Amino acid sequence: MSKSESPPSSYDLHDVKTSSVLELTTNEVMQSMEKIRQKNAPREGKLKTSDLGALIHIIKSSMGSGTLAMSYAFSNIGLLVGVFGMAFVALICAHCTHILVKCSQELCYQRNLSSMSYADTVESAFKLGASRRFSHWSKFMRALANFFLFITYYGVTTTYVILVATSFKQVIENHSDVSMDTRWYVLILTVILLPVGIVRHIKFLVPFSAMANVFLLIGCTVTIYFCVIDMPPLSSRPMVVTITRWPLFFSTALFAMEGIGTVMPIENSVRKPANFLGCPGVLNIGMAIIAVSFVLLGAVGYIKYGEDVKGSITLNLPQDVSAEIIKILVALAILLTYPLQLTAAIEVVWGGVSAKFSEENQDKGYYLTRALLIMGTVLIAIVLPNLSPALSLVGAIGFSGLGLLMPTITELVTYWDYISKPCGVTIIKAVILVLFWAIATVSGTITSVQEIVAEYHIS
Repeated sequence: MSKSESPPSSYDLHDVKTSSVLELTTNEVMQSMEKIRQKNAPREGKLKTSDLGALIHIIKSSMGSGTLAMSYAFSNIGLLVGVFGMAFVALICAHCTHILVKCSQELCYQRNLSSMSYADTVESAFKLGASRRFSHWSKFMRALANFFLFITYYGVTTTYVILVATSFKQVIENHSDVSMDTRWYVLILTVILLPVGIVRHIKFLVPFSAMANVFLLIGCTVTIYFCVIDMPPLSSRPMVVTITRWPLFFSTALFAMEGIGTVMPIENSVRKPANFLGCPGVLNIGMAIIAVSFVLLGAVGYIKYGEDVKGSITLNLPQDVSAEIIKILVALAILLTYPLQLTAAIEVVWGGVSAKFSEENQDKGYYLTRALLIMGTVLIAIVLPNLSPALSLVGAIGFSGLGLLMPTITELVTYWDYISKPCGVTIIKAVILVLFWAIATVSGTITSVQEIVAEYHIS
């Protein structure tokens, strides 16, 4: 092994062996001494995901109901600035996801492991990075990462249940004499949620994500079709609006595009991790497709409806059969995304309870845990069907923490020993990202609180 390929001294095998939380067994250390794993080596196993499958998951993890809010986002920044602003948000999201995966792959290489979860990566960075000067923070940072992951993605899946139930209620009751409380639709939805949500392996979720992408593509295509009919000239829309409204654009765009919590499970499942990053790379291709889709739908919808655009572009469409079909397609797309989003939450919970099951009962325990989590989202949706505004506050804090703050500080700690200057590029970049995180969190929180006040009539 050449010198350039050797692990840095701050990650040598002795350091890894003597770490407490992440201590390797003697056998693992001996194996590591005999042969250091090739970085990003192909993973073995029949259940590994192909590059195409990973790309489909990446696209679906970020393209959900928030896609239909892009026109509203453009109304808060202007047409021209919106295009560049969306490109900026896409670049930030892609970069933060990239550095988290890069840190995970580097730490896997140093520990001779094939994969790490989000929380494992954060903990490993603080335990082993920066000559271990921050190791006393490792347990706390792992707990914080798991906290963000669980409340954010469990909140997202609960919101999905409410959104799907509400959509079907509107469509069914608009075309029949049926009139039921939303809770009954949630309960009926359980029949579908259990078999769909119980799927364990990322590889087997590829068909679900593929169908969800198709449904969303059809819905967006029909929406664009309605928008281009009698479209006003570009000059009728402002290229830029007052800067005080910009935070609403960035918070909407960021929380619609962010999907970092599901990226680590996807990366851990791929057969060829070397193809995940790089140029062009699965991640970069996926984020480019997402960014172009958001810009196209956002710009076209804003040009068509201007300041009258609604929070969801479907609300501006003619209330006929076509609009109802779009509602159904989007609802189905969200429903099929449910198991992928649930994966982030199950990783956190299963990591804490797996040791309570014997080796022969691991599979049964996993499926039981997953089923209980599914029923938990149903129960919350039944008890609190108007929970969406409150959960948007959780998302505002959780998504910005997961997508911006945690990757930034994880990279700093992981590569601390290689930052040659106090004002180097890595430090400057970290400061910019932390500032963007603060702005996104504050603006997202303010928007969410306003929604809560309006929804619950708080005076």
